Order: sequence, then C-alpha cells, then structure tokens
Amino acid sequence: MSIKSLPDELWERSPITLSRKGRRSLIAWAGLIPALAILIIYRLIPLLWNVALSFENMRYTGETTWVGAENYQRMLEDPVFMDALFNTILFLLSVPIAVTIALGLALLLNKNFPGSNAFRSMFFLPYITMMVAIAVIWSYMFKTQGGVINYMLLEAGLIEENIGWLSDSWWARASIIIVHVWKTTGFYLIIILAGLQNISPQIYEVSRIDGASKRQRFMYITLPLLKPTLGVCALVGLVTSFELFDLVQVLTGGGPARSTEILITWIYKQAFEFGNFGYSAALTIVLFVIMAGFSLLGAYLQGGDYI
Repeated sequence: MSIKSLPDELWERSPITLSRKGRRSLIAWAGLIPALAILIIYRLIPLLWNVALSFENMRYTGETTWVGAENYQRMLEDPVFMDALFNTILFLLSVPIAVTIALGLALLLNKNFPGSNAFRSMFFLPYITMMVAIAVIWSYMFKTQGGVINYMLLEAGLIEENIGWLSDSWWARASIIIVHVWKTTGFYLIIILAGLQNISPQIYEVSRIDGASKRQRFMYITLPLLKPTLGVCALVGLVTSFELFDLVQVLTGGGPARSTEILITWIYKQAFEFGNFGYSAALTIVLFVIMAGFSLLGAYLQGGDYI
C-alpha cells in the first residue's frame, strides 16, 4: 500500500498530529530502520570496536591490555608491513592494464557479427569463476618445470631457459598481476560495451561527414563520452584490487620470502597465525584509510562531486 493510499482516518485516530509531509517522513524512516540496524550492527559497531582494539593488546583468552599507539609505532619497525604496503599499491597496476585491454576488446566486439555474443560470454566467464579455482589452475601453469607457460614460451623461442614464475620475487608479483588482469578484463569489457552502445551512432555519422578520421573520432568522441564508464571501472577496480587475499594465499602464500605479501594477507596472519589481534586491528585501520582514499580517487575519476 502506498503512502498516498493510507486513509487519513488512521492518522486522525492517533494522539500525535502530523502534517502530510511528517507522515511521509515517519513512514520513510520506519522503512529505513531495518537497513540502518543491519548497517550499524554489522558495519559501524565492528569498525568502532576494531578502532578501539587497535590501541590494545588482545590475547586468545579475550583479555585486553591498553598499549596506546604502540601497535601503530610497530608498523614503522615492521619490514613486512612496508613490503605488504608496497605490493598492495603495486597490484593496483592491474586495473589500468585490464581496463586498457577491455577497451580495445570492446571496440572490436562492438559490432554485430556471427558469434559476437559467444565471444562476449567467453571473455566474461573468468570473472564469474571462483578465484580459488583460478589460482589453483594458474599455479600449475606457472610451474618452473613442466609448466604450460614456460613450455609455450620455450617452443616459441621467446625465452632460452625456464622462468621461475613463483620462485622469483618480481616474477611472482608479475604472476599475480597477470592472473588478476585475466580474471577482471571480462568484467570491464561488459561495462565498456554498455557504454559504447549508449553512444548515439548519429554522432559518429556527423563526424564522418565533417571529415574526422578514426583516430579523431576515438580521441574526441569515444573517450570523452566513455569517461563516466571508465570512471566506474576505475572505482570498482581500485576497491577490488585490495581484496586479493584468496589469489595471493593460494598462488604464492605471500612468498617467496614475503615478496608477494599484501596488507590483507598480513592482517590475517598477524591475527590467526601469530595471535597479534591488536596489531592486526591497527593494520586493518590503515588498510581502511587507504581504501577510502582510493575510493575517493575512483569517484573523482568517475566525474562525481565527491571530493
């Protein structure tokens, strides 16, 4: 039943006299209460508790000891934290790489030809596949001896000896970026395709009449009109790039020698492997602040008035 259909007699019987605007506001807030309750219980309260825990030292028994800013000072002395922070930001490179590849594929697939829908589905399939399954498959492909990737590169003459994809620090970082790009490109492809199909063909027709080349049409029509769409890709990509726990944990486990450790895996290990719950909470706050900053950056790239 809509607000307008509520009989005025029901309000007149109430001891509280409200205007029509007040009645609508009351009903709106009544509808928002369940959602707000869930948000407060499962989001706000855990966040505040985590902030408080970051200033304490908590044991497995649940006993806490106030330590002040000691957990935050510890980060400056933790070499793994600096490596994890560096890797977390480094893996953000997968976003522009995947978006660029998706843009190129979208321009090719933005045409009606036999099998076009099948190609779009094929590129989107990795995104809906579980990351754990993807990481397990790629771990076999990245094997130094007997791996498919090294075999193909050797057969093609591109390398002379096997590459230690998961045993070398920088190659391990590159492996994570490659897998993440492979998984997310299809998602960006679908978004960009939707943006391209919303551009009126009449705009391109007029530009052709005016003598604009393909490059000029891409630079001065396609890219500017795709700015909001690319902003969405950047916003989603920047946030999801911080959530590579399952990929890193299965593919490299943070190795070799902590070289692929990221903040979220280091948070997990500090809490559940080493029992440093207070330090883990402090790391979580730092990660939250970084994610909020990059979210605002993504919103700015999207063209919204958020900053």
